[in-house]
Amino acid sequence: MPLLENENSSGVPQATKAEILYLLNLTFLPVIAFIILLNMRNQLNSESTALEKSHIKQTINASIWAGILMIGINGLIFLLNGINNMWTWVYVIIYLTSIHSALIIFGVIGITKAQGGHFYTYPIISRTCSDSNLTK
Repeated sequence: MPLLENENSSGVPQATKAEILYLLNLTFLPVIAFIILLNMRNQLNSESTALEKSHIKQTINASIWAGILMIGINGLIFLLNGINNMWTWVYVIIYLTSIHSALIIFGVIGITKAQGGHFYTYPIISRTCSDSNLTK
């Protein structure tokens, strides 16, 4: 299957790095990995490939949505049920094992697409990136 990036895989390492940082932001290095992603976006220039720009933009958008979901949903659960309610923790665990896990699976798919030199749009939480909206 041909690469979508003009048969050139020069953007693959940066695209893959962006996807790995997305996963690190969701798992082991929240905020720190997101700051590195933002730094990657700031380093984009006219020589950056569309593949790099797309994956960096997608992972930043997905990270923002993941943060909103994490803080918003868990905050709402705690607000409605209280921290000492047994059901609060049941709901939080259900959230973490379903929604958060789905976000991680999306990231794994993103890594495989990036390594293959293909574009990827995160389902539900992200818009398709086209060349016209990939500018800094």
